[in-house]
Amino acid sequence: MSVLFAGIINTGIVCESITEVGHERLIYMVTQQACWMLLDLAIHPEWKEKCKKEIRDLLSRHLGDSLPSATLSEKLGAIPVSAWEDELPVLEACTRESQRLSITGVTLRRNVREGMKIGEQVVKRGDFLAYSVGDVHLNPKYYPEPYKYDPGRWLRPDPIPNAVYTFLGWGVGRHPCTGMKVAKLEMKLILSMFLTRYDFDLVDKNGKFPNPLPVPDRNDIHQVCDDCGQRYSI
Repeated sequence: MSVLFAGIINTGIVCESITEVGHERLIYMVTQQACWMLLDLAIHPEWKEKCKKEIRDLLSRHLGDSLPSATLSEKLGAIPVSAWEDELPVLEACTRESQRLSITGVTLRRNVREGMKIGEQVVKRGDFLAYSVGDVHLNPKYYPEPYKYDPGRWLRPDPIPNAVYTFLGWGVGRHPCTGMKVAKLEMKLILSMFLTRYDFDLVDKNGKFPNPLPVPDRNDIHQVCDDCGQRYSI
């Protein structure tokens, strides 16, 4: 699937001003998250159809019958950036929910400059700290039924009331991801091209809808498996 995405990226939609090294890293991160979202949409076809309708409506709203001979990538590229950012709430919600469920590993690694106390533990100057994102992303205090794929939670007026820093998909605080807007744009372009061009289902090695469903292997977040270690394909 990553090879397919690399081919889509090379159609020329993405910004050419990104440096080569930064661009390759950004594509890796974007395609990883796009793959997870496609898995989630394959498991939940009702959300897949909502995303497809939202993308079709976006094309109709901004292009209408113009550019009849243009390629799909040209049509998508003609939509203003502001529309990608503001007019795809369902796609945004599905992306965020997939990130919440798949980004649960250890991150935010630091050697502390000053000693501090966290709960009952004393952290000394120079100690190495790391934070498990799953501590908040899978916390039922903030996300009822935390292992359930529910993009609708992000479409509510106040998804997580009276709480801050409960979603770490792009970092938080003073220094969130500097490439967040570009990464979001690339992810939406990839998913829009895939969802409008292809129909797909999730199957196991026998070509059947899997039972049990695949879940993230949180010791290796780049894979999906069930208790038997079986791999799945789209």
